[in-house]
Amino acid sequence: MLDYSKGDMMDKKGAELSFNVIVVAILVILVLVIVAYFFIGGVTKLVNQIFGVGPDDISTASSSCSSKCLLAQSLDTTSKKSSEYCRKTWKFDVDGDGQIDKDAEGNIRKYHCYESPISQDCASVRDYCPETA
Repeated sequence: MLDYSKGDMMDKKGAELSFNVIVVAILVILVLVIVAYFFIGGVTKLVNQIFGVGPDDISTASSSCSSKCLLAQSLDTTSKKSSEYCRKTWKFDVDGDGQIDKDAEGNIRKYHCYESPISQDCASVRDYCPETA
């Protein structure tokens, strides 16, 4: 016959306490890893990418511009002028110096889909873009 006395209940509470200690220890270790990663600089780079401080990726820009071109081709003339293909700009580090490219006045250089280094030509839309007129 099984005896469900106070001793069995005490063992269960002790097991729950141990489980809680393990969960807290895992959370503490996770926080320490995140803090260490932050100080190493990984989070700083991630934050810069999220908030657009870092340069864009040329291959990502190229595929995005290709999609924007296909969408813009289905628009009427007036809408083509304000399409994402015409308006979207990208920031690159073309010269590889680790800094986003700047123009002669020191402003961040913004590249359009139809400009090098992206060079996604969208023949039926590009002529309507205000920058090319």
